[in-house]
Amino acid sequence: MKAEAPRLLESAYPEFIRITTRFGDMDFNGHLNNVAFAQFFEDARVSFNRKLIFDNDIHPSARDYRVLVASVEIAYVREGYYGPDVTVGIGVKRIGRSSFELGAAVFQDGHCLAVHDSTIVYKGVAEGMPARARTALESKMLILPVA
Repeated sequence: MKAEAPRLLESAYPEFIRITTRFGDMDFNGHLNNVAFAQFFEDARVSFNRKLIFDNDIHPSARDYRVLVASVEIAYVREGYYGPDVTVGIGVKRIGRSSFELGAAVFQDGHCLAVHDSTIVYKGVAEGMPARARTALESKMLILPVA
């Protein structure tokens, strides 16, 4: 995965979540470590999905389908530090029949530190993802320049 230039800009993302860095997020060199980045992206992904799709959905145990993370990629761009909060921008990259891709980036003090892509799959839904989920996702597409 390569961090494409438009993805390094906060203006590319329709949604944001602010996360307070913790002392335990640092590595031996005093930088935010790779596990911390994975957690930042997970927090943003879960918050985004809950707010957009699942808060109004029926309880998972009552559904006849499951929603699974199929893949996760992270590209590190620059070092981050304990102290200042980070902001994670997130949006939808692509919507398929029964899956969608999210794109996200961590920012600190106006600089992009890392970008993230993930694929989310609806499993057990013969007709594809529910129309309500598709409509919600379409409203939160990444804001990227047209090539």
